[in-house]
Amino acid sequence: MCLADILFVIGVILVQVTARDIASMDLKKLSFKDTDAMINYINNAQSSWIAGKNFPDDISEDYLKRLSSAPVPQIDRLPKLPIFDDFDDSEAEFGDTYEISDPPAEFDARKQWANCPSVSHVYDQGNCGSCWAVAVASVITDRICINTKGASNDWISSWEIASCCVEDKCGTGCFGGYASKAFEFYVKHGVVTGGEFGSNEGCMPYMVKPCSHRVVGKYPDCRSYNNTVLPTCQKQCINPNYKTSMDKDRHFGKRSYEVKVADLKKELSKKGPVTMWFNVNEDFRLYKSGVYFHVTGAKVGGHIVRVLGYGTENGINYWLCANSWNPEWGDKGLFKIKSGSNESGCEESLFAAEPKVKT
Repeated sequence: MCLADILFVIGVILVQVTARDIASMDLKKLSFKDTDAMINYINNAQSSWIAGKNFPDDISEDYLKRLSSAPVPQIDRLPKLPIFDDFDDSEAEFGDTYEISDPPAEFDARKQWANCPSVSHVYDQGNCGSCWAVAVASVITDRICINTKGASNDWISSWEIASCCVEDKCGTGCFGGYASKAFEFYVKHGVVTGGEFGSNEGCMPYMVKPCSHRVVGKYPDCRSYNNTVLPTCQKQCINPNYKTSMDKDRHFGKRSYEVKVADLKKELSKKGPVTMWFNVNEDFRLYKSGVYFHVTGAKVGGHIVRVLGYGTENGINYWLCANSWNPEWGDKGLFKIKSGSNESGCEESLFAAEPKVKT
């Protein structure tokens, strides 16, 4: 037997052993520390989504926890927001109840409102647990543009939300917060404008620089700096080149509200993106493409993202979401999560706000 034949036989044996070992693994024992084993198991156990390495093997667990540090929503700590309902008479005063017609079978806000650049934008929270503030600010930004039919493209400041929405246990800056409280803050207090880090846009741009949430990327490695700028509430614009005063720059919401999952398709297709909270499991960190559902790994935190649409892929219904780990993560910064079964708690905590038109 020649060397090539021997190597081939050895390779077949190794593949068989690997497949057998993966199939017999105790799911509870798989962890993110065994990234390769977890990736192999996920991709062999199902065909709904593809797992791959997004982070270096020696990435800090503290850093990963900060990426998904949104606390579990606790009903007694959240404001009693109105729940949007097709037939709720209390909505009549706003003049915007849903139409009775069914929503489209599939929907993508990026296509529906292509004249609003923010809808397609993927944010980067950097080395800061501000997903709650970033998601809320991005939804507000989208809805202002949608509400004005593209006439207003002001970017709402996630940094002011992270910095100043602290009362009533709203948030703790880079260590998590509640989307519902942040939307309520937008209605009562208003939020100024502010673009991404280094954008020089608006009154209060984001102050944490982007970094690569993967093995190799165009941004600096997130491990290159462990410290981050901690948000502190400012009384004046931090962008020296922005000449509008904070009082005149502030945008207000007309109302904030909870969205029932039964109404989510109508809400998305009629009004625009909403925020979604869900449990982050270790395998979610490995998401590359497809329709995600939890396969293996422990719960490691909570996360708040922006829902852009919905659809069906290979017979599986999903919600289309934009993450805030920059466009290099996952499917160009996006992911799909299985719908209709409250996957990882994703259908329990959905919020939005209606913008008040500036005069």
